[in-house]
Amino acid sequence: MFDFLIQGGIYGMSIITLLGIAALAMAVYNFSRQAARKETSPKLLNSVLYLGSMSFFAGLVWNAMGLYQILDVIQQMGEVSQTALAGGLKAASVSTIWGLFLFFISYVCWFILRLRITE
Repeated sequence: MFDFLIQGGIYGMSIITLLGIAALAMAVYNFSRQAARKETSPKLLNSVLYLGSMSFFAGLVWNAMGLYQILDVIQQMGEVSQTALAGGLKAASVSTIWGLFLFFISYVCWFILRLRITE
């Protein structure tokens, strides 16, 4: 798992992961407020979804930066083997996959929290 995060680039993947952790922390906070029978404000509830979507969009930005680097290398070298190109595209897509995974988890948490409010 750690190799997966390193492959996507340590700086971008750290930002994506921190946004995902913040979304999960807000979900836990909202779950604890609901367990204590305290009212949950819509802003607190939606922060789970917003932080999760920010992790996905940060993954897209990091992916775009990776693609830009790939294209820059291709432009400088002139010709690149298909294997090298596939490896670069694979490494660039890691951040999007990770951001989407974190967004999915935060969305599920947000959806469960919304269902618990309407009951």
